[in-house]
Amino acid sequence: MMMFKLLIVDDELLMRMGIRSMVEWEKQGFVLAGEATNGKEALDMARSIQPDLIITDIKMPLMDGLQLIREAQKVVSGCKFVILSYFNEFSYAKEAMQLGAVDYLIKNEITPAGLIQLLEVVRQRLLDDRASSGKSEPSVDYSESLSYLKENLFKDWISGLLDVSEAVLKAEHLHVRVRSDELRVIKFHLDNFERVRKKYVEKDEKLLRFSILNILEEMIPRKWDKEIVIESSSDYLLMINTVQSEAALAEIHHLCRDIQQAMKDFMNVTFSVGVSCVIRNLSCLRTAYREADHALRNRFFWGTGRILFYENPEINKREVRERHIFRMEEWKSEFRKALDSQKKEKLEDALHGIRQILASEQANEREIREFYMGLAEIISTEGFSKCVFRHSQAEMLPYEAVLAAETWDEIHQIVLEYASQCIVLDSPLPERSYADLAADLIHRNYAEEISLISVANQINVNPSYLSRVFKQEKGENFISYLTRVRMERAKSILENRRFKISEVAEKVGYHNYPYFSKIFKKTVGMSPEEYRG
Repeated sequence: MMMFKLLIVDDELLMRMGIRSMVEWEKQGFVLAGEATNGKEALDMARSIQPDLIITDIKMPLMDGLQLIREAQKVVSGCKFVILSYFNEFSYAKEAMQLGAVDYLIKNEITPAGLIQLLEVVRQRLLDDRASSGKSEPSVDYSESLSYLKENLFKDWISGLLDVSEAVLKAEHLHVRVRSDELRVIKFHLDNFERVRKKYVEKDEKLLRFSILNILEEMIPRKWDKEIVIESSSDYLLMINTVQSEAALAEIHHLCRDIQQAMKDFMNVTFSVGVSCVIRNLSCLRTAYREADHALRNRFFWGTGRILFYENPEINKREVRERHIFRMEEWKSEFRKALDSQKKEKLEDALHGIRQILASEQANEREIREFYMGLAEIISTEGFSKCVFRHSQAEMLPYEAVLAAETWDEIHQIVLEYASQCIVLDSPLPERSYADLAADLIHRNYAEEISLISVANQINVNPSYLSRVFKQEKGENFISYLTRVRMERAKSILENRRFKISEVAEKVGYHNYPYFSKIFKKTVGMSPEEYRG
């Protein structure tokens, strides 16, 4: 499909965001090439990007829409114009039509269907013009949008799938906006993503991404050369040219804080931010990405909603320090005593003491999650097997909650909540469902030979019945659930470089390494070697 370039011009932020998010432009044959807040800025952009369509407001500061049309017609051959106006500006819209505008849109009556219909008309006119002038297809293949091509370029680049020289060459070909000069990578992570995503039906997850991308584009000053890449619905990368100085560092921090506030104001969501060191040019992009990612991971210790810089010595100290051998049984014994006491105060004291020791030992995220999962197992298997975990945020098992939690504070609270529920309820608790019992066995025995039939036998239930109720309660079948648990455990172990990948496969229940690698790549999206990096 031939793609045409679009420029949106309006001094109202919400109007630009609304139009931008209203349709999937690429499906209609248009690439969003830029935005401007007034006619003067739009004219400067039009000279450089040569848009095929300009959608512009009429009343704007510095240069209004009518003057923009007059001036743009002199510098952009064959460009089409669509006017945005209110009812009381209809006389201006008529004048714009006389200047050659294709059509006009009443701002408070714009609908996706109406916009799509108008775009079909504009696209056909552009195609007719191209045919009559004898112009050939553009040299770049726009069957994929420019943004899509850039997104894939950067993803392949940071994952190591592209040779550096090849990546730099492609960046030049795609006119990447960030210069091969001093730059940083900034990674934005949407906190509590699973909870946020539940507010959007599946078909609207694209709207979530578009809205976040729009705010990022809007908040970053145009004086900075930049590229924004959607890594996933929860993670967004900003590559920005900047220098290594205290003033630049303060400016980056201020920018990130403003973006966080805008996300809170417009979407009621919070973001954590990881910022890399300054690298010398684009050839070091993969290094900068890893630094930003490592910095961001430390939100586990410092909490969500923070701006974390890689060069912070408190962050890096956790990366390089030798780990101690933990006195696991001694700590677990103290926890058992607190449980047996049936007193919440003793539970709180025991968990607080455990946390202090873990902190003094400089335990990493994987070690902390594993230890707290061990505490949850004590609660569920040693005298409290009938305790039903009621997580305040969602219906899930304690193991799932510990794995899903984003910070140490959350994990600590989850285990305390679970233990407290088991000691404060005097009345007998209801029996656990077969699905919960099966899920418990999966979390405890994922490294062994385990199957639907073997689990059904252990909990004395018909395998067919278990299969049905498991899917109903957990939202996925038994094998899918088991595979997910194994892959999450594998990802955690892979971070510890002491183990060969074949050993990791054994530790999560796969004795056939090639099969493990195939399943890992299918589930995670990259091979175990690529994930370890």
